[in-house]
Amino acid sequence: MKTSFDNLAQRSVHHFMATMPPFRAASSEAASEREQENAYGFIKGVYEKLFITPELLGLKPLPDDCFPNWWTPKKEKPGLVEKIRGHIKTINVFMEALHSIVHLGAADGDQIRIAHDVDTVKPGLLKKLAGFDITTSKEEGAVLFAFPKGTVKGLKLLTSVSADYANNSANAIHKRERSAFTLFSRGVFDPGAPFTAALFRELLENKEAFDKVNGYLTDKGFIRVDYKSGKMALKGDSTSLDYVKFYGEPDGNLGDSWRSRNYSGVEFTVDEVLQQCTIIGIHIPFFREVLENADRMSPSLRGFMECFNHCSGCRYCVQTDKTKTKPLRVVKVGKANLCSVFAFGFMFNAFPEGTWLQDGIIELLEFVDGLFADKRGK
Repeated sequence: MKTSFDNLAQRSVHHFMATMPPFRAASSEAASEREQENAYGFIKGVYEKLFITPELLGLKPLPDDCFPNWWTPKKEKPGLVEKIRGHIKTINVFMEALHSIVHLGAADGDQIRIAHDVDTVKPGLLKKLAGFDITTSKEEGAVLFAFPKGTVKGLKLLTSVSADYANNSANAIHKRERSAFTLFSRGVFDPGAPFTAALFRELLENKEAFDKVNGYLTDKGFIRVDYKSGKMALKGDSTSLDYVKFYGEPDGNLGDSWRSRNYSGVEFTVDEVLQQCTIIGIHIPFFREVLENADRMSPSLRGFMECFNHCSGCRYCVQTDKTKTKPLRVVKVGKANLCSVFAFGFMFNAFPEGTWLQDGIIELLEFVDGLFADKRGK
């Protein structure tokens, strides 16, 4: 996966290119497979043009930079997060407007007709569209948008799929609704298919490890959640895939794996500010209780746990203790003192060579499921 770029704008654009799943058509009378593929190619082409010429959306070609890993303090490179995400927000705003034009307008061959007084139709936007092979003309009471040949039917279907997904994506595990243009901006026609799994399989180099973990999670009935988190700074959804089981009652707010309370499973996320943008995290419910039961673990699992989440002495867990006498909230596992507050140490940028990580994840999830069998959600 590409990790260095000519400028910062290209890094932000590449985020969209890298997070488009492989094309998969939906069964639909509204658009043929060829028409859907044409629409997918058009969306991909927008990013390819923008990668070459970021100025099409006014993105500034600042010097390229990023953070080497997720634990690097952001203060070491002040303003960098805002610059990268500022570009992403600009692209999201454009894609949201493009989605609105197609969704609200009426199809007429290779054209979309939309009333001129619709808020989306602004002079600045019309100029930007021209850079992506969309020409505009006016007739009485309407603006006509001419799209590349053979794309309109597929784009109309894509906007409907994307809007419907946003309206129906909330569930008991994660109640937050997704943005209406998210799937549109990634060319996803069939959200029922495992499209995020296909995406992360593309992003991760060790595909054998991914297949093993993904196969285990699907076979064991873990619930799939796509696009879990949203960053307000991006004006859109972050790319993520979680497979989870819950113990007790789901709270409707599935969060990052390092702070899971009653979910077990695995999360795959993309962080656009990192050199290696993928993150693999383990959801570990009732984390302290899991650590306190280390004596019930197999030697291999205990050895796995002992490698991560060592206490750093940050004293976050006793920050309210003004006497500075309260003991740190650590749990001894083997020879290691492990932090029992947050599972930061169980986050990885990739599956390394060998099988130790995927084997450790699976063995840990099996142990958790046995330990909390009486709390397992239905």
